[in-house]
Amino acid sequence: MRVQLSSLALLAAGVVVPLAGQSTVSAGITTGTARFNSERSEQAVTAIVQVRPRSWLSLSAIPSVLHVSDSVAGQTVSHSGLGDLPLVIAADHPFTGAWSPVVGAALVATVPVGNASCGLGSGEMGYGVDGGIGVAPGARWRLSASASRSLGGLGAQSSLSAPHATALRVEGGYDVTDRWTADLALGADVGSSDSSQALSRVVGAGASYRIGSVLSLTVDATHGLTTTSPRWVFSVGLGTAFVGTSPVSPTSSLRRLKTGFGGGVSRGGGRSTGRTVAGGC
Repeated sequence: MRVQLSSLALLAAGVVVPLAGQSTVSAGITTGTARFNSERSEQAVTAIVQVRPRSWLSLSAIPSVLHVSDSVAGQTVSHSGLGDLPLVIAADHPFTGAWSPVVGAALVATVPVGNASCGLGSGEMGYGVDGGIGVAPGARWRLSASASRSLGGLGAQSSLSAPHATALRVEGGYDVTDRWTADLALGADVGSSDSSQALSRVVGAGASYRIGSVLSLTVDATHGLTTTSPRWVFSVGLGTAFVGTSPVSPTSSLRRLKTGFGGGVSRGGGRSTGRTVAGGC
């Protein structure tokens, strides 16, 4: 696991620095850890390479390396490896006028490159959609509301959200200084669930610091509001682009966390599912 994490970190760092001065290509890396319940945890190192062929259009690839741990019958079993690979095409459009509104939408296709029998992927292609609207009621303020939903396959949804539910987010960001931005957010799954994963309610916060003219450092965290929500999630990112960056809310902490843990399986309905120790792993 250490070798894989180090390799991915070096690869992403080697991409970020050369591309930092380019306007159409950007990259970043995020490392994070999540505690879903008393039996299951996950660590992830996730990279992103993003191309903007047009000012309103972006194409992204988001590879990850995962380490998942489950307690089964009093024993802890862990597995490490590549997670599933999300490929994203996103578009946004700003409007002139009061509050400078912007709308955005994205289509996500998740390629099942992770080992599903080890809990490192879904084992099937996944498709999803994401959209939202943002406004700027003041020079330093930005508010947004967004939603994402799987259109087919478990892989299109993050391991932080129920696979057949709609994930809603309401967020507010404030530019504390020219370099520091703070963010507060509420997230909730709504709609139907399944037997393996319960609906989630979380509160989140994040901060980003601009380093120089292009690089930024981000720190994000969430805490579950229900017994079936992930207990806590934490991540740190560095780059010129970030996993889950939303055109309608560039400071979105919940989006960064959600996509940073998009390559694994579901967390289970408040308990371990045992999917990481299936036969053949």
